[in-house]
Amino acid sequence: MANLTKIILGLNILAAGAGIFFGITKSGKTSELMDSVATAKGEASKATSKLSNLESEKAAISKQFTDKDAEHKSIKAQYDQLAGNAGSKDAEFANLQQENGTLNAEKQSWITERQNLQTKANEATIAQTQLAAAEAQVQTLSAQLDKIKNPPAPKKPKAPTVTAGGNVGKIANVDPRNGSIILNRGSAHGFKVGDQLNVFRNNKLIGRIEVTRLSGTNTGLSIAQRTEGLGVPAGAQFQVNDDLVKFQ
Repeated sequence: MANLTKIILGLNILAAGAGIFFGITKSGKTSELMDSVATAKGEASKATSKLSNLESEKAAISKQFTDKDAEHKSIKAQYDQLAGNAGSKDAEFANLQQENGTLNAEKQSWITERQNLQTKANEATIAQTQLAAAEAQVQTLSAQLDKIKNPPAPKKPKAPTVTAGGNVGKIANVDPRNGSIILNRGSAHGFKVGDQLNVFRNNKLIGRIEVTRLSGTNTGLSIAQRTEGLGVPAGAQFQVNDDLVKFQ
């Protein structure tokens, strides 16, 4: 129970902290998560209270059952002793028979109580499962709240290498109908689909292209299309013999 008390105290502290944060952010998403945390906290509190009551009832009924069972065994022993003695007094034997019958009836009653206790123990198990689910939900919602409160820093885009030199090929042709660019390099030179190339003319960066198709296996031609990128001019008009520099 001490652990359950700590859990509830932690949930209360978490809910209070989340409430302060809700007042700061005032976002719809945070409000929805805060409502979910409050609901989960309520379910955990109900499950803990129900579990505590069931454990108390279980202890009380178990003690009563043990006491009655011991009393029944004692009288049963006396009954067995007198029943085996042919010279025992008839009146005393009859009384013991009557008392034994009464105790048997009480024992049956306590067996019924024990069955009821088992039912309550099953309910306690269900309550424990509900409590564990509520705790897991609180942890999940708390993690989501933490992400909202402390979002990860956005990744900075990689700065492109746009310097001239290190030419890897040239533009062999440009199709004005669809903008396709034919390169004088292909799979035979290590080119592959997705490669990006900076295009230079007279050592000046004019644009960027991306390889979209290879003409075949181990060949010297490939096809590319214009692509935009950080640090390069947009809307370039490429020409035959423009230099290709591998984008890194």
